[in-house]
Amino acid sequence: MTAVEPQAQTAAAVAEPAIKIDVEEIIGKIKNTHPKRHFRYIPTITECPVEDEIIKKFDSKRPALIIGENIELIKLYKTELSKLGINAVTITSQKSRMRDLYSVNFDDLDEVENALKEITLKYPDLQGLIYLMGCMDKKLANDSQPFKDLKRYAMPLFLAAKYFNKELNEPRDGNSTFVSIITTLDGGFGYSTRENYDPVYAAIFGISLCLRKELDKAVVKLIDFPKDYGHNNMVKKSFYETQYSDLRHAVCYNHNKRFTMLARPNEIDDSRERYSLKGKKVMITGGGRGLGSLFAKIIAHRWKPGIVILDIIELNEKSAEFAAMSPIDLEDYKKTTLWTELKAKLEKATPAILEKEFTRIKDGAALYRTIEELKALGSKVEYHRCDLNDQAQFAGVMENIKARGKLDGAVHFAGLERSKLIADKTLEEFFMIFNTKAQSALNLWRAEVVKDNGFWAMISSIAGKFGNLGQSDYAAASDYISKFAINLFNQGNRAFSIDMTGIANIGMGVRPGVEAFLKSQNMEFLYPEEVMNALADEIVYGDSSEAILSGDLGKLDWDKQLQYEPDYPNSSPAAAGGAQAGEAAGPSESAQGLHFMEKIEKNSKSDGFLASKKLAVETDHYLTDHAINGTPVFPGVMGIETFAEAVKTIKKENPKTLLNLRFQLPIKLLKNNPVDIKIIAKAEDKRHSLRIESDFINSRGVKMGETRIHFLGEYDPEFKARFDEPELPAIKSRYKVDAGTIYKTYFHGPSFQVLDGIISADKERVFGVFKRPAAPLLGEKDMDYIFHPMLIEAMFQTCGWRDLYLENKMTLPDAIGEITVADNARDAEKLYTLAVFKGMNDYGKSIYDSYAFDEKGKLAAQLKDYVMIPTQI
Repeated sequence: MTAVEPQAQTAAAVAEPAIKIDVEEIIGKIKNTHPKRHFRYIPTITECPVEDEIIKKFDSKRPALIIGENIELIKLYKTELSKLGINAVTITSQKSRMRDLYSVNFDDLDEVENALKEITLKYPDLQGLIYLMGCMDKKLANDSQPFKDLKRYAMPLFLAAKYFNKELNEPRDGNSTFVSIITTLDGGFGYSTRENYDPVYAAIFGISLCLRKELDKAVVKLIDFPKDYGHNNMVKKSFYETQYSDLRHAVCYNHNKRFTMLARPNEIDDSRERYSLKGKKVMITGGGRGLGSLFAKIIAHRWKPGIVILDIIELNEKSAEFAAMSPIDLEDYKKTTLWTELKAKLEKATPAILEKEFTRIKDGAALYRTIEELKALGSKVEYHRCDLNDQAQFAGVMENIKARGKLDGAVHFAGLERSKLIADKTLEEFFMIFNTKAQSALNLWRAEVVKDNGFWAMISSIAGKFGNLGQSDYAAASDYISKFAINLFNQGNRAFSIDMTGIANIGMGVRPGVEAFLKSQNMEFLYPEEVMNALADEIVYGDSSEAILSGDLGKLDWDKQLQYEPDYPNSSPAAAGGAQAGEAAGPSESAQGLHFMEKIEKNSKSDGFLASKKLAVETDHYLTDHAINGTPVFPGVMGIETFAEAVKTIKKENPKTLLNLRFQLPIKLLKNNPVDIKIIAKAEDKRHSLRIESDFINSRGVKMGETRIHFLGEYDPEFKARFDEPELPAIKSRYKVDAGTIYKTYFHGPSFQVLDGIISADKERVFGVFKRPAAPLLGEKDMDYIFHPMLIEAMFQTCGWRDLYLENKMTLPDAIGEITVADNARDAEKLYTLAVFKGMNDYGKSIYDSYAFDEKGKLAAQLKDYVMIPTQI
C-alpha cells in the first residue's frame, strides 16, 4: 500500500449531494427486525475435572523439540522426556553445554528460522513440541511493541509448526504425536487477574487454538499456570495433560484445580444507560464499508453523535457522481467507459485490473453514500483516509483529528482476513493480518486521540476464542485486542471487546468457499443488524470487559466451550423465577419423590445441572447393610439410581438406558460421618455427561486436597437400546447354593441380600434367583426408586459369584458399557439373573454381560460389558 499525504476528507470536501436520501428507508434497513434470540455470552473460567482419561503412548525413537528461555524449566521438561526414552532438542536464547542445544537470539526471527531448518535436516522425524516462550512475566506498557513482541514470543511457535507440520500430524504404530504450549499468565488465560499483563500471551493462545484444528491427528494442549506456580508441579501437570488427560485443548491450573474457559449466556441490563453517546464524538476504524458502516448508521440514528471515519477508501470529486448511478448504470460504465479509459492509459489492460479499478470506484461511491446517510440521520461526519500500517500517514491523521478536539471513544473494526493453513502461510501474510488489527490498536491508544474518560471498543472474532482452520494470524490478532481491552478495563477504563461469529450476507460470510465451509460445520449465522445493534447496546449499557456474540458454533466448537442457549434466560427455570408445573426443578429446590435429588443448585442448559445430597446412615439406612470392614460404602447401584434421578429431573422423563458408567472412587462414610456429594450433569453434544463428586472437609471446615470424582456416566436421549436374545437356562426349583451360604461369604446386610440362591454356576455362566428384600432400604420405609437398583445389585452379585466360586477372588464393580431396564416400575417379587462371562481384559478384570428375566423369559434388565475389579476385603 502506498503512502499518501495525510488528509481529512469530509462531506464538504466533495461535491454537493447528488443522491436522494430516504431516511425512513435507511432506518428500516438498520433496525433489528429479526425474531428475538439470545446470542450474548461472557467468557468464564470454570472448573473442569478430567472425566475420562485417555492413555497416550509416545515413540522413544522419535525426538521432541523444546523452545523456551528459562533454562532451568527446559531442563525439567528435558528430564521428563528422558524418562520416556525421548531425546530432546532445544532452541533457547541461553548459553549451555546441554546436548542438542541451539542458542539463538529470539529477537532475530531469521536466526530462529535457520535453527529450525538445521533441526529439520538433523532430526527430520520429530514427534513432539514443548513450547515455553509464554513462561514469562510481561507487562503492558506505553512503549509495548506488539509486532516486535509477536516475533519474539509467538512466531517461533508458528515457524516450528510450519517446519514440522507433516511430522507432528503423523502418529505411527499406535503412538501419539504432541504439542504442549505452556504459559504462565495467571492460571486463567488472563480472566483470573486484575493485574496488568501484556496481550502478547494472547497471540500465543490464538496460534495454539488454530494449531489444535490443523494438527488434528496430534495431541495439542494449551496449559496456563499462575506465575508463581512451582516448576516441578507445572511439569507434572503438563505431562499428565499430554499423556493421560482427556482431549480438551485449553486448560489452566490454579489452587491445585483444573479449569477451562466456557462462554456462558448473559443478559445485558438495558434498564439504564451507563454511557450515553448523545453529544459525543466517536471514531470508527474501518467505518467506510461493511459492518463498520452499518454500525455508524445505527448509532447515528439512535444517539446522533459526531462520527469520525478512518478507512483506506479513496473519496474524490467523482464519488458523488458514481454514488448517484444505479447498479445497472455502474455496470455499463465499467464495461464501456472505464474499460476504454484503461486500455488507452495502460500498455496492457487486463480483466483483473479492470475489476480492481472498478472496486475502487464502487468503494468510493458507497463511502460517499454512507457519509450522506449519516448526515441525514443527524450526525456530523469527518472522513480521514488512512492506511493504519503506514506510520507516517497514521501520525499525520492523528494530529489532524486531535487538532479538532479529542474524541470520546474509538471503535476498532479495521482488520484483514486471509485464510491459509500454517503450512502454507508466509510470515509476510501473517504480519500484515496481525499488524492491521493488533499493532494498530496499540498505535491508536498511544496516539492519545481519545479522552481519558472515553471508551474503547475492540471488534474481535470468535477465531481468537475457539480457533479455526487457516486463521492462526487472525486468531492471534483477535485475542490480542481482546486481552488489550481487558487490560484497559482492569485499569478502570471503559473498554471491552466483542468477539463476533460469522455474519450473514457480509464479510467472510459471503465468500463462497468460507460460507460453504461454515455451513457444513452447522454454524449458525447471525444477521448484521442484530449484531451491530447489540454492539451499540454494549457501549451504552454494558459493563463487561468482553462479550461473545454468537449463535450455535456446531462442529467448530470441538470442546463445547460455548454454552449455547438461544432461549436464555427463559430456558432456565431459575432465571424465570422457579420451576412451574411440569418444569425441571430450579436452584435450591428438591425434586419431589426423588430420594437423591435433595437440593437442586442449578438446572439450565447454560450452567448445566448441579444437585447436592448429604449421605448419612440416619437417612440412608441401607448404608449400614453395605459396609466393608465396618465402614459404610455408598453402593454402586445407588450411584446408578442417582444418575437416573438426575436425568429425570433434567429431561422430565424416566431414563431406560445409561451408558459408559465408571466406578472410580468409593464413597466411604468414615467413622459413620456424613458425606456431602454433588451430582453434576452437563450437556455435551447430544449426550449428557454425569458425575458424582465430593470434597474432603476437615474438622475446621477447611477443604483438603482436590475434588474427588467417584462415579461417571452418560445419558443419550437418542440412544435406542435393544435387548439381547440370550439363551436362557431352564428354571429349576432346587438351588446349588442358598442365600444363607451366599451371605456368609458376601458382606451385605439384610436390605442388600437380594439373591435367594444360585441354581447353577460354571466357568461360562452363573444362574441366580432375585428376591426382593423384605428389609426396607430407609429403615422404617422403603425407597421409591426408578431404575431397579436392587435388581441390578442382584445381577452384580451373580456375576461376582463366578469370580468368587471359580477364581477365589472378591470382585467389585468397575465399569458398565450399557445398562438398560425394561421399565421404571417397582421390582417384581421374584426374578431370575444370568451372568455370562466374556473373559478378562488386559488389566486382569473380568467382563460380563448379565440379564434379569421372569419365568416366561421376558427380560427386565440387562448389563453389557460389565467389568469387575479384584479387591482385598
